[in-house]
Amino acid sequence: MVISIQLLRAIAALMVVLHHIAIKGAQYHTGALSDYHIGYFGVDLFFIISGYIMCHSVTNRPMNFRQFMQHRIKRIIPLYWAVTAAAMIIYLLAPSMVNSSGGETSIFSSWTLIPLGNKLLVNNGWTLSYEFLFYIIFAGWLISASVNRQIILSSVTLKLLVAVGIIFQPQHPTLKFITNEIVIEFILGMLAFKIIQTKTLSIKICLLLLSLGLVLLILQNQLGIIEDVTGRTISAGIPVFLVFLAVVGMEPVINKTAFPGKKAALLVGDASYSIYLTHPFILSPAALVLHKLHLTHYNALFVLLMFAGAVITGIVSWRLIEQPINAYFKRGKIPPAMLKQSLG
Repeated sequence: MVISIQLLRAIAALMVVLHHIAIKGAQYHTGALSDYHIGYFGVDLFFIISGYIMCHSVTNRPMNFRQFMQHRIKRIIPLYWAVTAAAMIIYLLAPSMVNSSGGETSIFSSWTLIPLGNKLLVNNGWTLSYEFLFYIIFAGWLISASVNRQIILSSVTLKLLVAVGIIFQPQHPTLKFITNEIVIEFILGMLAFKIIQTKTLSIKICLLLLSLGLVLLILQNQLGIIEDVTGRTISAGIPVFLVFLAVVGMEPVINKTAFPGKKAALLVGDASYSIYLTHPFILSPAALVLHKLHLTHYNALFVLLMFAGAVITGIVSWRLIEQPINAYFKRGKIPPAMLKQSLG
């Protein structure tokens, strides 16, 4: 286990949770986290982590396309389907409670992760559609028989998709989705892998990169998100990449250092996927209950209760659902139907 990656996963998940708490605060006309604007950058951090980890996972570990995709499906799909099943029950009993902010919900897309322009039962799943797009492209170049060539060819493929999006501006929801510039962030993750594998970053360099990344994030949070033709690549991708590179570059130090909260942070990192998928199930009812109790105007209490509820629920989900599911699929095989449907 790469300790620094686990810490970054924890940060990414908590950023997204706080982002959604801020949205709930606005919905209930509170001032809770009203000055927090970059929480959704946690998704960008997740994508960079994925780019790095996929390179790490195939280094000195020969596998073919099917083996790679099986591993990814076993890791991602079971928990997502379990949470989607819960959301579908809610949707069938009380449709207004799912995607209450508006928009049509697609049952088909919810289960297959094929982007058709509609919302999902678990709307956070849109990021998993991008994850699997990257997995398919990355696994497709396993035939290159070299991680370096695989990185180059995967990067070229992703860049071509973005170029198509910029030049042709496709309007079809699926084409618009897969040509979005956000896929560049997987390239940043692969670039980080290449840098860390070929160079030893000194602590001074890491601290410089970390400081620069944090300054860029703070400035954007205070002065406004950078708007550019490349969108999130500039506003989120670059500063998050700098932070990522710095933290992973300090892995030897982080691994050996015992600092306050390290065990708790690693626990959150372990449970980050569960936290990411389950927190919407907690925030909506929690905000409603706090509203009914006339407690929403206590901003600190509003944030603390919802934040704690989301994190605790995610950890419980990880312990009782995600871990047992992962253990089961590590021992067995994916049912052919699951493999076929997940690959679309």
